[in-house]
Amino acid sequence: MVTAIGIDIGGSLVKLGVVDGSGKVLARDTVPVHRDIEFADFVHLVTEATEKLSKAHPGIAAIGIGVPGTPNPETGMLNGRCPAIPALLKGSLSKLFAIRFGVPAVVRNDAVSATHGEMRHGAGRPFSRFALLTLGTGIGGAMVIDRKVIDGPDGLPPQFGCISLDPARTDIADPVPGMVENLASARALVNRYRLLEPDTDARNAKTVVDLAKDGDAVALQVVDEVARWLGQMIGIMSNMLNIEAAIIGGGLSLAGPFFTDRIALNVRDFVLLKPGRPPVIVAAEHGNDAGVIGTAALALDMFAPTAKE
Repeated sequence: MVTAIGIDIGGSLVKLGVVDGSGKVLARDTVPVHRDIEFADFVHLVTEATEKLSKAHPGIAAIGIGVPGTPNPETGMLNGRCPAIPALLKGSLSKLFAIRFGVPAVVRNDAVSATHGEMRHGAGRPFSRFALLTLGTGIGGAMVIDRKVIDGPDGLPPQFGCISLDPARTDIADPVPGMVENLASARALVNRYRLLEPDTDARNAKTVVDLAKDGDAVALQVVDEVARWLGQMIGIMSNMLNIEAAIIGGGLSLAGPFFTDRIALNVRDFVLLKPGRPPVIVAAEHGNDAGVIGTAALALDMFAPTAKE
């Protein structure tokens, strides 16, 4: 059985896993980190965890690393900024891990990696053209065209969160006027609910969605508003790129059909209906394992293609 180690780097936690060619996670580990960690300390902690996994599962064929930034596909060095962990700008993780473990390693943007995982082993399997939208503090994701994840020549995926849907808005300070990230992310949903219900204790999107499911009229209004914005966004994407599906990831995906069905109803108002049907709206399948599965799948596809299911 051919396996890879997937490493998903977040601002406060690094997730690692041993993943086989079918996308099954055979073992997991986590490493707490922080924004101000030094590069050498970061590398030491993560290589130590990787070493532990590789010893427990010998025969690792490759290592995939997902980062919250824009890595150069050739060098593994990050371009521009990495506000989550600035120290990652100081070296090439792919080169360091390849030398340390004697197997090929690849570094990709975390959204690109998660999209690859959903394409290969998750909700994207039936589709040749789709978008993955991750709804969290912002809105990220990537596109798949003809079963290939599309990113820019510099490794930067599409900036879905910056799509302008309401440029006349002046109540939110946006880098791009009326950007969807400030209208329809998980953060935006919570902020909108707290604006309408200032005495609420709700601090996260799950709480607001649960209130909506329990019949809270204001929470339901906010969920419907967010679904409307996302329907408009996906309609624009469908009209431009003729996508078959939009896969919803991030924390809001856990709301399931209660949320995705509302988005699907709104998409119909913004998309040119082709013969057949508008884009399918489904929740991502991998949840918290998305980054680990995606980076490992990417590494196996690049360096051990016979491991495909």
